[in-house]
Amino acid sequence: MRHRPARPTMRVTVLAWSTALTLGVGAGVATAQPDTSISSVSAVETVRSADAQQYNDAQNALVKGRYDSGFAALEALAAAAPDDANVAALQTFYANATADADARVRHSARLRALSPTLADAVDRAIAVIDRTATEEIDFAPVTDGPRTAIVVLGLGLNGDGSMAAELVQRLRSAVAAAELSPDSPIIVTGGNPQNGITEAEAMRRWLIDNGIEADRIHAESTANSTVQNAQRATALAAEIGAESIVLATTPSHLRRAMSDFEIAGADVIGAATTTPEDIPDLPALAPTSRLGMTVDATKILGIPRFY
Repeated sequence: MRHRPARPTMRVTVLAWSTALTLGVGAGVATAQPDTSISSVSAVETVRSADAQQYNDAQNALVKGRYDSGFAALEALAAAAPDDANVAALQTFYANATADADARVRHSARLRALSPTLADAVDRAIAVIDRTATEEIDFAPVTDGPRTAIVVLGLGLNGDGSMAAELVQRLRSAVAAAELSPDSPIIVTGGNPQNGITEAEAMRRWLIDNGIEADRIHAESTANSTVQNAQRATALAAEIGAESIVLATTPSHLRRAMSDFEIAGADVIGAATTTPEDIPDLPALAPTSRLGMTVDATKILGIPRFY
């Protein structure tokens, strides 16, 4: 088995992050807590008085990969509101996404001067993105009984509440993992109801119909995105005593999901597949192909989408 760098267990990680982040239960978004020397309210008000629309325009451009206009708007905002750590955080994240090492160092230094706490969070998130974008994924992880949860990510249901073939494939891989690790709990995560049925409920019913004991399944029925899947399933896993996670999702979605879950505090030890012969070939993602992972990371850290 390949060597994996030591990482803290999920429970420890979640506790450590709770000192730096406050989870917004209603919105499911983590809000970065500023250093005591920096007032987030005054920073936001400064940007609003300067040009809140400029921040929003920058975000609109960046999440769509229109970097030139996004960077230009952020530079103008940095001049207008030099104490706003969110601007420096976005500059650091997207400098990394465009493989501009010099700009990343420059923006990271300014961010650290404004908010060491947020700078630490951004540095850690970037390290997770860079590693999960390139590392070999373990499709035969060594599980630890009830301390390893198998997490199945939802996918949009059909209008009548039925599941697409892609979601059924995710569930089949979860069943295969569950058979190999019979003491592991299974978490199904996904909201987005159709015909009165959430993704999680549709998955729970399918698993029961396919031989999984009902008391082994834990449903998280509110998440509406991969970010929320990561935040809410990670919290649920910790609640039921799981300290590591095996992910069951579509192969093309796997690197992004792993990044989101790890930034949210999970210890992702591998991924599920239906059979050993089914292991997909997942090429590494170049720095400029990590936009989705970067956007998700900013959300998990609570950097505002709009002012």
